[in-house]
Amino acid sequence: MSNYPTNLSSAARRIRRISDPSYPLCREDIIWVLHYVQKKVASKDPNLLDLSKPRLLRNFSSYCEAALLLHSSGNHFHAKNDDVRTCLLNAMYGLPELADALSPIQDHTID
Repeated sequence: MSNYPTNLSSAARRIRRISDPSYPLCREDIIWVLHYVQKKVASKDPNLLDLSKPRLLRNFSSYCEAALLLHSSGNHFHAKNDDVRTCLLNAMYGLPELADALSPIQDHTID
């Protein structure tokens, strides 16, 4: 449990859990991330507004890919966990909660 410090926001804690390769993703995790990103975009989060247009397009592409993987795989993500996880992390790129969640114990690389 030491991998999940209590000083993180609830969103950062959930993102940290979702980003953990040993954590089996479920449908609710993917829906949560998609909804979270949707809320951040709708509220015009300043962290997203500071991203370059090419980076925003990569975020959007990853968001769409995650949604398609969710749609096409029903409730069975085990075979595509790493693909879905990568899409989710890339869709959240630029959000401070992602940076909080991934530091310092994670070694993920995000495009």
